[in-house]
Amino acid sequence: MGRSIPAAVCAAWLGLGGAAIAHHSVGINFDASKAFSLTGVLKEIDIRNPHSQITLSVTGADGTVKDWFIEWSDKNALIRRKVGYERMKIGETVMIRVSPSRRLENVGYFQSATLADGSVLRDCGAGALRDAVEKGADLDCPQVAR
Repeated sequence: MGRSIPAAVCAAWLGLGGAAIAHHSVGINFDASKAFSLTGVLKEIDIRNPHSQITLSVTGADGTVKDWFIEWSDKNALIRRKVGYERMKIGETVMIRVSPSRRLENVGYFQSATLADGSVLRDCGAGALRDAVEKGADLDCPQVAR
């Protein structure tokens, strides 16, 4: 019995570790190859840790309004990557490019946003930040659509 407890603990740890990785993997949960743009009214903007979320009210061709829940990086990462998320204002009409959820309807992951004034907001991602740090340079994330 002495060996079965550590084995069970190890098996549980490995099982939960896989779930945590899958939960946090953008590539597993969202399909970037099927990205598209949504135009709607910003209903809620919740920039926080561990994940940020935007709620966008989108009017369909038939006139019905559906809320889209758009996941985004955490607040700390957005600040480090110099993403000007504070430029988004509730009530404004914006176009947001998303990677759709692989499992859930009306859920996507933020790629870029064209704001009401025509400017473009984007998140260059952790890779761009890592590259800048390795080079000892400032992060250069031009605010243009991908």
